[in-house]
Amino acid sequence: MSRARPLTVGAVASALAVASALAAFGLAERVDAHGGEDHGAPARPAAATAADPNVAQVPIETQFLLGLRTERARRGALAAGLGQIGTVIARPAGELAVVAPTAGRLFPPEGGFVRLGDEVKKGQPLATLRPSLGGAESAQLGLSRSDAASRVAVAEARLGVAERELARRRELRGLVAEKEIQAAEAEVEIARAEAARARADVGALAGGSGAQKLGATIDGTVVSGRVSPGAQVAEGTELWRIVDLATLWLDVRIPEADAARLSGDRAEAALVADPAARFEARRLAVAALVDPSTRTVQALFEIDNKDRRARVGALVHVRMAGGAAVESVVVPVSALLDRSGAPTVVVKTGPETFELRAVAVGPRSAGAVGITAGVAAGERVVVEGAMTVLLAAGG
Repeated sequence: MSRARPLTVGAVASALAVASALAAFGLAERVDAHGGEDHGAPARPAAATAADPNVAQVPIETQFLLGLRTERARRGALAAGLGQIGTVIARPAGELAVVAPTAGRLFPPEGGFVRLGDEVKKGQPLATLRPSLGGAESAQLGLSRSDAASRVAVAEARLGVAERELARRRELRGLVAEKEIQAAEAEVEIARAEAARARADVGALAGGSGAQKLGATIDGTVVSGRVSPGAQVAEGTELWRIVDLATLWLDVRIPEADAARLSGDRAEAALVADPAARFEARRLAVAALVDPSTRTVQALFEIDNKDRRARVGALVHVRMAGGAAVESVVVPVSALLDRSGAPTVVVKTGPETFELRAVAVGPRSAGAVGITAGVAAGERVVVEGAMTVLLAAGG
């Protein structure tokens, strides 16, 4: 059966009046029982309601109209819960900020720049940064290039002379001393080394000074960043932020008074924006330092986020165990009402009879509340529509 829409006080009163009138004149059509409840007794008019303000008489037809639903109270153990709002953050080892090590221009790798939402792998090239040079630096670079080119020309000319001299002496082998041939061979090796060094200098200076390759050092997802080919960037500019979204942390700030009660290494978490997105969180650490400005203690939890439901920066409601479990009668939190400041539960005592009971409330945890007095295990409590019964009894 689908749940009824929330009703206003006026609508509830009208529904009760109409249903009671129908029952009084015998015009109400009988309906089948629902939820495994006992609806076998004949309908009685609302006029038969006793004067006791803690008892309400609601005809079966009205119960269906108002969408009343009950559950049996059960005996169980609940640990007092500590509920706090936390923030989803990246693990330190699972977050990478790719920054420009120096001012320069960015050029993409083969395939182009990565974009927001792209998955990247460790070692994947992201960009080439070519540093920008000022006027004096640019002039010095030009002089260095010219000098390197001159040294290449001189070295190659010297190598040519040395190679020709070596060839001539080898042709005169027997007429010249062997040590003269060996000296010519040494001269050729020296000339070749100088020529190689000069060519290497020219190559290093040809494309600019200190071009750097930027790459990913972790596996992850690009969560921020937008660059353009040839864009000029300043030193220290964050180009991309990459986060391993498969495993995330929760940063929770616990009031100083509650921190000492925190127990267990597990917690339940749900996104504030989407309560249906729930996670089991593992406690990593609780700080030994109290923030002097907020009087709170930082606690860190870890969640599995392989399905990518949580985003970095999202708010989460974290329910943590706050002490030893207490044996009590357990009912859903939705069964608990506030009646003039006193916690109250509506108990179904007959097919059309409901009793309002003041109760002693124990620990709360994960949508359930412990009742230490006022309700016995096995009794049926109203978990949906309890407020309408309270109104029918006169509040």
